Amino acid sequence: MRATIALFQAVNAGRATGIAITTLLFISAFQFFHSIGSAFETHPLAPFLLLEATLALLIAIATFTIFTELASGQLRPLDLFFFLFPFCWLLLGSVLAWLKFDQPLIYGLSEERRILTFLYWFVLDPVRRRFGLTVSDLLLSLTLCACIYLVTAIGLQVIVPDRLSGRALPDLDTRRLRMSAAGDCFAISFIVGVAGFLMSSRRPVNLVAATIGIVGLLQVAQARQLTLAAAITVLVLILRLRPLWAVLLGSATILAFLGTMAIRGPVVFSQILDALLPNIEEFFGSNLSDNPRLNTLVLISNLLAENHFFGLGAVSLLYDGGLARLYGRNFFINDVGVMGEIFRVGLFYSIFACVYAAMALRSWQRIARAEHRILIFSIYLFYVLLAPTNGFFYRLGFVHVFLFLLMTAAGSGRTSSSAHLTSPRPAVAG
Repeated sequence: MRATIALFQAVNAGRATGIAITTLLFISAFQFFHSIGSAFETHPLAPFLLLEATLALLIAIATFTIFTELASGQLRPLDLFFFLFPFCWLLLGSVLAWLKFDQPLIYGLSEERRILTFLYWFVLDPVRRRFGLTVSDLLLSLTLCACIYLVTAIGLQVIVPDRLSGRALPDLDTRRLRMSAAGDCFAISFIVGVAGFLMSSRRPVNLVAATIGIVGLLQVAQARQLTLAAAITVLVLILRLRPLWAVLLGSATILAFLGTMAIRGPVVFSQILDALLPNIEEFFGSNLSDNPRLNTLVLISNLLAENHFFGLGAVSLLYDGGLARLYGRNFFINDVGVMGEIFRVGLFYSIFACVYAAMALRSWQRIARAEHRILIFSIYLFYVLLAPTNGFFYRLGFVHVFLFLLMTAAGSGRTSSSAHLTSPRPAVAG
């Protein structure tokens, strides 16, 4: 009996260590320090140098892992995939920019460095396997990461609001602190919390994850696209798992809206117009010709068509021989989503997408429990909704690492003895 208790305590201690390490790695992957640095007007150099050093370390670890596996004859398919994906993307992006715009290769490599976040796989997966982390453990680590993000961000808003970049906004205005990289962490946490609440017993951690996620989206990230996509994803979840709740919630929302319009109709209508009109005018107003994103999208489409969609590479605004020469400095290739990604690699994008789909499907087929499938599908749905404007690969490598971690953990055949966010008995719909 004593030996059994000691073994149980050792396993729990090891798992707690694994959760702590994974939380720290998530903090790094979701660019915690870079986000905090970007919240200040001065944009200190230290966070950016830390990010570059982290990427260099990831390259070293990934290269060492691949060569070690090759030497031992035990090369894992997922390791090879997460190594070759960013390597081939970087090669194509840099070479095509060199051939099409006569840019030095170093500019293409520096412009494409975010794709290297795929290499987080080589530090996160060994930790998962070493400590035997389950899906619940990984989701708990994500929730802890979101909590640290939120506490730090709210603390900055309260303690040093005057030092945050606010563009002449009042102190403590919710728009003063925008940390876009944290938006993904908050959005996933919100979806995970709602999914856990719908599928399992009402555990406090589900409520914490959902609350932290929605507060972080509204108060810290303040990204309308992320918030809208997360809301749509949650609605789909409710329709899938709790159709009766969906009907009741929809009816209550419609009645509340009609009641508000009947009581304060003119005021509410005016507020809605004030909120929407600037965005509507951005696309349909007289300033359409001055819209940088739309002009960028048109330029990208024209250049791709002229080059038969072969791809033009990772052009850099820092080099005058690239698109800055044709379009000026106001060129937001990163803000046009999937088209910006296709601009880089052209027709090869379809190859990347097919290889990714094949690897994801292989991991997906090993998932046995329905609640794990629903959870992972929900996160994928969220990013599919964002793909037209945010892209799917270039800036989201660490998110795909997180998704594959969930799928491999769910397909490992192990069940958590203390499930935090999921339960082996999903609730009956309705």
